[in-house]
Amino acid sequence: MRNPTKKLATRRLFLELKELKNAPPSKEWLEAAVLVSVLRLARPRNAVGFLNLLREMAVTPEEKSHFSAFYKEISKYLAPLIITNHGYLEESFVNAPHKEIWDGVENHMTILKNAGCRVLLNSGTLLGLVRDGELIGHDNDIGLAIILDAETPEDAAIEWKAFPQKLRDLGIFSEGSQEYNGFLRLTPIAGFEVDIFPGWFANDKVYIYPHTYGELEPKDVYPFRTCKITGLNQPAEPEKMLKINYGEGWNVPDPLFKFRKPNYFKDFLNDTK
Repeated sequence: MRNPTKKLATRRLFLELKELKNAPPSKEWLEAAVLVSVLRLARPRNAVGFLNLLREMAVTPEEKSHFSAFYKEISKYLAPLIITNHGYLEESFVNAPHKEIWDGVENHMTILKNAGCRVLLNSGTLLGLVRDGELIGHDNDIGLAIILDAETPEDAAIEWKAFPQKLRDLGIFSEGSQEYNGFLRLTPIAGFEVDIFPGWFANDKVYIYPHTYGELEPKDVYPFRTCKITGLNQPAEPEKMLKINYGEGWNVPDPLFKFRKPNYFKDFLNDTK
């Protein structure tokens, strides 16, 4: 049972760990760093990264078994919280009102479509529907994407910079979301955040921040395919986009997934500031 104590001198322990760190870090160091983070519900992004390193370092059956037991104990200790890159979260889709969420997503997408926007399901939301037929249990936000009218990165940046005002006019903009580089937030649904990401077609290639950078052709995305479960828009070839976003193992659930693709969108992001 989780029982974090304020008496644990987290900062001091992190400093001591930093002094003991080797290059590359040992399994023992990584496990210690995860434990300190989890005990004080601190540095979740680092903890997830270290857990991924531990999993990659587990090669033999014994090592894999040890990692599985370690991760199981971490999850048991944190319950009902789950560890993600976004934090230690209690709110997830496990016990969420799925119908209310899908109704809200449909409402957002309908408003955008009626305003002339090409909007589609994206990221973990798309992954859950294609792979599992539902929202991913350990996920906690909705992902959408919009295909801008622009045909160059420069024009896409100009169009995206003006998009918050369009969302305000439509009444679905979450104020304060402009601080997030590369994506915006729509008004929440059932208490869950809704992220929308920019995309565009240029030189017969597809660009969707942050995962797709010219690896797909427009026909792989548009005209959209209608999701048989929700009736909402998804890419024409969703499996192709998911493979780019999540890798070859996209169809295997992975609560520790960490997006590691190089940031090819730096120029676009700089232009939108």
